[in-house]
Amino acid sequence: MTQPPTDPEDAAPEEPTPEESEGGASDEPSPAEPPTLQAEADALADDPPDPPRAPAWSWVLTPLAVLLGAAAIVVTIIVTDDNPQPAPVQEPIAPALAELAEAVDTLTAAAGLLAAAAERSEAPAAAPVTLVDALTSYAAVLDLDTAAFTECLGNASTGNAVNEHLQRGVDLGVTGTPSFFVNNKYISGAQPAAVFLEVISAELEGSPTSITDYSPAIQQLAATDPPRFAILPERPDFSGASIEGNPGASVVVIEYSDFECPFCRRWYKDTLPSIRDLVGDEVAIAFLHFPLVQIHPNAAGAHFAAECAGEQGKFWEMHDLLFERQDEWAALPNVN
Repeated sequence: MTQPPTDPEDAAPEEPTPEESEGGASDEPSPAEPPTLQAEADALADDPPDPPRAPAWSWVLTPLAVLLGAAAIVVTIIVTDDNPQPAPVQEPIAPALAELAEAVDTLTAAAGLLAAAAERSEAPAAAPVTLVDALTSYAAVLDLDTAAFTECLGNASTGNAVNEHLQRGVDLGVTGTPSFFVNNKYISGAQPAAVFLEVISAELEGSPTSITDYSPAIQQLAATDPPRFAILPERPDFSGASIEGNPGASVVVIEYSDFECPFCRRWYKDTLPSIRDLVGDEVAIAFLHFPLVQIHPNAAGAHFAAECAGEQGKFWEMHDLLFERQDEWAALPNVN
């Protein structure tokens, strides 16, 4: 099989984050005069501070206090009325007061439980300390069986599955991430959605065999050294991949990706949504693991987590969560 060319921009040794390209000089602001007490008072009068937020327990206890106060007023009226109106039947007051007291006790106990629960919901969750802590917490967020998930993380079969994908990519000539094959059309790097949509559309209409059948933008990608677009003799094998859409679709976007790669996250955020709009009977996405552990030390653990979530039917949910929280787990120590 013809191997796709190596693209140095997407190769493992270089992966600047988007933030590194931003910046620039700005004018220094001149020192401001210190405000006077009168100026501060005028500012507060014009823009008073927001009132403090009421604690959660007040949501429950405040209505309860109103109820108790109303009950006390009713009891006082009943006991102190000097000229009660005659009634056909006079009910004893004591049993009514006893029932009221019992109801108040029940409401008080319920309010206490609700207030405690509200206070617990306001307490921030403990931040993960290690990579395993983070991955396990993500499993809980996705409502996975965390015991089975944790056991899966340590299974040799999980590592073997990830390594098999990695070796298959190496055999294809993949050296960096993200790398794609839209059927037999190779696309290197986090290209914009327009590139993928054009290639997918062409595949649906008959799969072009010449670079000249594509737009100038894609022809320019093919003309770079090394090329960022190429036509291969056949579609690569994607057996064992996690599939979104119909596995038998006529167009399959095969993605070799690294969960810790910033370019992969950029593609996930900027381009994948447009492709997902097409996923269905005719278009599918196949994900294969390609963790670049030499420069991304936590990548392997993240790919294990996605594979284990897949065993419980939630690969793509974990896939999305890992990219969304990349900044959190990628910086944690991997004690295992």
